[in-house]
Amino acid sequence: MSEPLYPKPDAKHFFDDLTADYANNVAFETTIWDLKLIFGEYSDQDKAVEWHTSMTIPWAQAKLLQYYLQINIEAYEAEHGKVRVPSSMLPLEQPPPPSESETPLNKMVYEIVRRHREKFIQELKT
Repeated sequence: MSEPLYPKPDAKHFFDDLTADYANNVAFETTIWDLKLIFGEYSDQDKAVEWHTSMTIPWAQAKLLQYYLQINIEAYEAEHGKVRVPSSMLPLEQPPPPSESETPLNKMVYEIVRRHREKFIQELKT
């Protein structure tokens, strides 16, 4: 077995400089290179989201994040039961693009959103 190129950091000190925040809302910004996740917390008092942290990751990392999130969700549900999403939090059905702005790309993105929403809602019912 080969030795790792870099020694694994001591866990006791590895996390010393991390900060911990809470978020119940995430917004996204995209570029050709990266995905920015913007985290915030809904304030019932202000009836608004207080955005506080953003993290930008390359698209390959976003794809890996999708993979590991799905594994963690399925493992959690296997142990604790399905995660329930209140109906008020379900993604809204999006209208098709208006005919004057309908391009092949807009049509394709609309179909992707529609397909994923349908799959998401179906998975909640099982």
